Amino acid sequence: MPYIIDLSGQVAIVTGGAKGIGRATCRLLAEAGADIVLDDIRDEREARPTIDYIESLGRRVVFVQADVSIKEDAERIASTALNAFGQIDILVNNAGVSEDWERTLAVNATGQYLCAMAVLPHMVARGKGRIINISSTCAMTGSTGAPAYVVSKGGSFSLTRYLAREYAPKGILVNGIMPAVIQTDMLMARYKTEEALLAHYLPQIPIRRIGQPEDIARIVLFLCSDLSNYISGEIITADGGRMWGS
Repeated sequence: MPYIIDLSGQVAIVTGGAKGIGRATCRLLAEAGADIVLDDIRDEREARPTIDYIESLGRRVVFVQADVSIKEDAERIASTALNAFGQIDILVNNAGVSEDWERTLAVNATGQYLCAMAVLPHMVARGKGRIINISSTCAMTGSTGAPAYVVSKGGSFSLTRYLAREYAPKGILVNGIMPAVIQTDMLMARYKTEEALLAHYLPQIPIRRIGQPEDIARIVLFLCSDLSNYISGEIITADGGRMWGS
């Protein structure tokens, strides 16, 4: 009998859920049966296609326009989830930016911490929960040419290890993902055309294709499932083999 990942009856918060990896994650978790709290700093209109898709599956979805770098906003995301659904099973800390130093660290590192702190009391009280932090391979390689982004993703990496060690005994599994070269708006902004993007990156990637947001969403789904029940504090590299040589 085939194994099916079934998240029915679970509630997932996805930050930065309107675009890119966040959008793909919202869709896939909903396809697996989860109800979704979709946070984004963008207007709800940009999240509307994702909201409509989730509702077409018969799943429930709530949109929250919030800035994860503000403590009160992070707490509002959690309280909205609890008010709407009565529980929080999954937090996907996906929201990210590459801007000036203060803003980048505030969103990519502090934002992940604030959102985790907002949901953890509830998860601890229930004795279970999953937190997945989206980092980047640049935390290991130092690449990208954007020092604030590198440092912020290093913070995400270390935060994942800290939270995992602290909260695994309380039933909460915390893991991370380090993507690289994923075809999102953030990556495309660095290139004039898709052809230029492919010309630059394909020779560096052993599997010879650019990553798609769905590639990362599938790893999130795995980390949310019973298949990963013995994994805690792991940060999974998802870069088509690029870090290990072309």
